[in-house]
Amino acid sequence: MSDRKNALAVDFVGGALIGGAVTALTMLMAPKKKPFTPQVELLPQPKNPKCKLVHVGFTSPEGDPCGAPYNTDKNKHGVRYDAVGIANGCIEAGASCVLFQYDAKKPEEAQKYLDQFDGFIVRVNPGQLSNPGCPAGAQEVFDNMMREFVKTGKPVWSSPDVQIQMGAKDALVKINNMNCGLPDTFAYYEEKELVEGFKKTAAFQPRVIKQNRGSAGEGIWLCWLQDKEYCKKFGDAVLQDSDKLKLMEMNDNHVEYHTVKEFLEFCVNGPGGKAGKWNSAFPGKYLEGGKEAGGQLVDQRLLPRITEGEVRMLMVKDTLFQIIHKKPVEGGLSAVGGINIPTFYAPNAPEYKDLRKKFEGHDIPQLLKAMNLDDQPLPLLWTGDFIPADGEKPGSTVYIVGEFNCSCVGITFFGKGCGPDKDYNDVADDAFAEGMALCELIGKKAVEGVKEFKK
Repeated sequence: MSDRKNALAVDFVGGALIGGAVTALTMLMAPKKKPFTPQVELLPQPKNPKCKLVHVGFTSPEGDPCGAPYNTDKNKHGVRYDAVGIANGCIEAGASCVLFQYDAKKPEEAQKYLDQFDGFIVRVNPGQLSNPGCPAGAQEVFDNMMREFVKTGKPVWSSPDVQIQMGAKDALVKINNMNCGLPDTFAYYEEKELVEGFKKTAAFQPRVIKQNRGSAGEGIWLCWLQDKEYCKKFGDAVLQDSDKLKLMEMNDNHVEYHTVKEFLEFCVNGPGGKAGKWNSAFPGKYLEGGKEAGGQLVDQRLLPRITEGEVRMLMVKDTLFQIIHKKPVEGGLSAVGGINIPTFYAPNAPEYKDLRKKFEGHDIPQLLKAMNLDDQPLPLLWTGDFIPADGEKPGSTVYIVGEFNCSCVGITFFGKGCGPDKDYNDVADDAFAEGMALCELIGKKAVEGVKEFKK
């Protein structure tokens, strides 16, 4: 029997809260030298750790604890599928790191336990603590707990404020004067702003309208004028309610034709009535709840070279780990969501040398300040998705960011180990080795981050 099969058992003994009991995952087999053999359990903790880290997870109380409908990011051991890899990467970097499953019904007990740690790797998707079975207000209680840790000089990756502000679409407005931004990017929080702004921008050039919620292209609309010429200068014309639009939603690239009035009505109040009939699987109402609840739309210039695909920068804190070029499938216009063909590049790929230089060297150091997050740590694992555009010099290319994501970015190398009957033993050796290379960088940057963030 292979080492991989021998590693299936999991032993829970002292160290991290799971379901209210003090437990931890521990190694049942000797640690392997590189290249790694997939390990189900944690490596032995260092005797004199550089710092004490904790991986914070959460299991929704209702449904399958290892699967649908609320725990689809778990493996058969009931923890997030990439949790052990991340923790082992931290241990390899000289830190101690245990796994902790937060119990929403026992926040005081959790905070008492967590006080001992120097840094927190939070792998709880926003909103999970509002799932059925969680106490009312559990998400707010957890977020405030993490905010208090940040105030004491302990980094939280990613902190609630960083997740909210970097993940919000209006982050694109805040960085519109950086190398990776577009100056003609606007945010709308109220119906009047939307109506006045969109009628002016869409009269000038094709636009992309992006809702704040969702991450797979739903509520992201490409907008073109129909049967009418664009004005030559911004502000020279304003669209009328009866003007016609061609619209494409990015989650599935389906096309709809509506008047300006119908589109704006759909954005504010949803389908039916004055908005007419829509084929979108999603309900519109993008301003619902107001700014505090995430109700907003961002209006950005449509970059025609989006058909060439998007470039994803996979970042570990301030360091580029991998570049992924996501090309639309044949006949598709956008690579948003899962509708793409990926090609992977090393961080030093010559094709993206200039993009890396500008983003790592210039934009990232200014990023948190631009979003009024100076007192927060840079995310530990996050992505930026870029769209190519023509540069000022003929034949040159610049890249414009379309979205940041720092909310529980998954380690896809370990993806085959996700599921109610899966773990690392189901991950191919080469994928596991790549995943652990990423986790080791995460560990190194986490140790570095604890030192940098102490106040």
